[in-house]
Amino acid sequence: MNKKTIFAVLTAICVSVCGVEAATAGVAGKAIGYTIEAGSQVLTGHSGYRDAKTNEDHSMTEALGDGAVTTVVVGYGVGSAMSAGAGSLAGYAGLASAVSNLGLGGATTAIAGAMGSSATGAAATTLVTSAVGGPVVMGALIVVGTAAVGYGVYKGSQAVWNLIKD
Repeated sequence: MNKKTIFAVLTAICVSVCGVEAATAGVAGKAIGYTIEAGSQVLTGHSGYRDAKTNEDHSMTEALGDGAVTTVVVGYGVGSAMSAGAGSLAGYAGLASAVSNLGLGGATTAIAGAMGSSATGAAATTLVTSAVGGPVVMGALIVVGTAAVGYGVYKGSQAVWNLIKD
């Protein structure tokens, strides 16, 4: 394989493994009133690639931006649940909404299954949220996890550039 093929394959793997941000960007764009393109993960990867070519590193900025967008999604979900009258369950309902919008439903269903439950969807999210310590802890895990994924994609793109450069 030539270097361009290696780059294309590794970039496709980074984007497909870390596709959470594409969903995050679209939802946050609606939540805060402007459109953010759904390919934010591709943009994060491209930023890492571009910065590696010039020996720059903006990985923390990218990670913080990804975490901030996810914070908006989670906050919007909880706020919507509160305004809809979910009362004391607003945290759980809002997180179920955020998990759905972020495309993490499969992950929470898998975790619930590993815990011995057959719950799916919002029920699985509620089960996992309760197990990790509640809505605040789960929200923090989602935000930090998304920031870590953005950081990894950025650094992965830099590593790919360093691998294929002459």
